Amino acid sequence: INDTAALSYLLQSPVRFEMVTVRYGKSTGTDAVKVTREEILEHLGGKGPQVSQAVTGRHGGAFHTFGDYAVDLFDHAEMYGDPPSRALFDLAAVAIVKQPSWAEKLTIPAPRLVDGRWIDQSDNPRQIVVWENFNRDAIIQDLFQVCH
Repeated sequence: INDTAALSYLLQSPVRFEMVTVRYGKSTGTDAVKVTREEILEHLGGKGPQVSQAVTGRHGGAFHTFGDYAVDLFDHAEMYGDPPSRALFDLAAVAIVKQPSWAEKLTIPAPRLVDGRWIDQSDNPRQIVVWENFNRDAIIQDLFQVCH
């Protein structure tokens, strides 16, 4: 659920505001940072941090590595597109904290949200940051390397 009242408040406040785009079906947002089940199985199965006490999976099972937990999540997740895949929205957002060059940073005057529609305010001195054009390959390669 979108909390438009909170978003409007933040856009009008002096707090620093950065937004990561999703843009379903387009190559410019986090929706483009997708992986297939096969990629997760090949690159993460049995890999990643290990724990001695098993972690219970969302769909049952007990896992001692992050990779096996991820494989199980993807085995149960709904896939979209061709090839069937799933976007890693949160991973893309966190990845640019680690390496900002993995996306483009666009600074714009803060818009207003009125009745669910964005209203440009080109003369607004308050600036916000919009992150877009994520480097899918660099982000996914880093995930696989870190977990190897």
